[in-house]
Amino acid sequence: SFWASELNRENWGWRVVNGSCGGHAFNLGKGGSRQCEELRMEVDMASATFSLRNWTLLVRGNNVFDRLSGPEHRLDLTFSSRGDAAGRDLPHGIIGQSFSSTAPRYGMTDEYPDEGRFKTSAMAEGAIEGEAAMYEMAWPHATDFTFSRFEALGRAETATELAAARDATSAN
Repeated sequence: SFWASELNRENWGWRVVNGSCGGHAFNLGKGGSRQCEELRMEVDMASATFSLRNWTLLVRGNNVFDRLSGPEHRLDLTFSSRGDAAGRDLPHGIIGQSFSSTAPRYGMTDEYPDEGRFKTSAMAEGAIEGEAAMYEMAWPHATDFTFSRFEALGRAETATELAAARDATSAN
């Protein structure tokens, strides 16, 4: 886990990543790294890179500017795939769909006002399968939703458009 609350005013910390490996708890901070089976974790200053097979997740902590209340730091995420990751691992869910096609996905977007309160209405419709409500989970660790592939068997034949080795990124 990456904890934005562990970042200091200079935007780095000694215990920003924690977890367990082989039944042993660990913490990582500035300059720390750890290998746990196939998972590689590296912490820079305000960012951590998690790599597993052909997938990489970059988590960057950043200050919340002009904050009125609430958390002082936010987390920005960048997902990357290499080679045949999308064809082999059957990406799914809201983020995974960014990798399930070679064609760009464009969905609804909001127009943000220069000032005042704002409530979003764009929920990625057009860029995701179905509607955002179809991705709501019954509990925090649930894996069952309309487009879930968690219980799916490995695909015998991979779609040609996903099998082609390529690199892809879904940022922020």
